[in-house]
Amino acid sequence: MAAVVVIPDLEVADHLVADDPQPEREVRVPTGPVAVTDVTYATIPGYRPLHLDLYRDPAAQGPLPLVVFVHAGGYVVANPRAGGSLLNLPAVLANLAQRGYVVASIEYRLSGEAAFPAQLHDLQNAIRFLRVNAQRFGIDAARVATWGMSAGAQLAALDAVSCNAPIAGAPTGPDLGGESACVRGFVGWFGPYDLNAQMLNAANSSHIRKLFRCDGACSPATLAAASPIEQVHAGAPPMLLIHGTDDRLALPSQSRAFEQRLRAAGVPAELLLIPAVGHGFIGVTPAVTRDALRQALGATFEFFDRVCGDTRALPSDAR
Repeated sequence: MAAVVVIPDLEVADHLVADDPQPEREVRVPTGPVAVTDVTYATIPGYRPLHLDLYRDPAAQGPLPLVVFVHAGGYVVANPRAGGSLLNLPAVLANLAQRGYVVASIEYRLSGEAAFPAQLHDLQNAIRFLRVNAQRFGIDAARVATWGMSAGAQLAALDAVSCNAPIAGAPTGPDLGGESACVRGFVGWFGPYDLNAQMLNAANSSHIRKLFRCDGACSPATLAAASPIEQVHAGAPPMLLIHGTDDRLALPSQSRAFEQRLRAAGVPAELLLIPAVGHGFIGVTPAVTRDALRQALGATFEFFDRVCGDTRALPSDAR
């Protein structure tokens, strides 16, 4: 005899609905804080809605400084829960939240979906969205920093040095009230900051051509405009750059040159080179990789503690 089919109570609309009826979900991270997942920060006609994950200790007293994490993936793959060689990125972000932060890990349009500068626009609109909703999420909008890996480091660094520049073709979405996309500090892990130099690396040239829709070689001027190293100015925020000495996908010279350019402009900049590890801080054994990641995370968290302190130390144009 067939089992009885039980139909649940149905909630219906009188029109076709394309939106997710349960867009935000709370997930308890094993280390403690709650992650609010799939928060929509931008709805762009013709594209999928863009989401972020938000980590916050429910017991923390706000408002708290905000760290925005931007994932790697060569602009081609990955998502807000992908951390390169870190297989438990959500637990790491939750750990940072336990230190007294709100942490947002964002997605952005990949190169197969949209050409540059869509990815930069997405990051900047995520920052603006979080500032507009600062009270809702318990954020101190004056204390915002970014953290990017690889491709995400290029995007976040570019925002850090050009946040006040006009943004052409910004995606549509909620009224963001002219909020700033400027940040108080930036941490970059194994990032490419000079895209003309990065194009010389055959392992990366195809990703860059796809990102810019180049037919053949990309214009040096186009790549320079998207290179953080070419946009450095004296008003840029403090930065921490971390790179493995054996990286062959984004050479450590990328971080060395960027640090030198920042220091020449009077921008506080730190460079941490981790020996014997490559891209993603991957070493010859899992133990070497873990040790490199612990070193990088320790330096990263200490940097955020320093730059997200008293707002009286923050330049007025970054508040």
